[in-house]
Amino acid sequence: MYLFLENNLMIPTKDILLIIDYIHIQSSENIEFFQNELKHKELVELTLKDKKSVVLTDRKVYVTSYGTQTLFSRCNEFFNIIGGRK
Repeated sequence: MYLFLENNLMIPTKDILLIIDYIHIQSSENIEFFQNELKHKELVELTLKDKKSVVLTDRKVYVTSYGTQTLFSRCNEFFNIIGGRK
């Protein structure tokens, strides 16, 4: 299954390691982790304003204007359609 992020970009859900609010990844507790991830991965900024969430994969860090709840809902939509999760 794929997750639609933004700007007609879709990524395989199996590649997703973490979806987190942008404000939380910028907090003092997480900023070092985030900066370390950026040293080893390509940053893909899908929005220049209204940064709401960050999606981490093995190779890339995506910044999107969609909220985490919206992204989680999109991930679960497939399972709701086929009846795989309740």
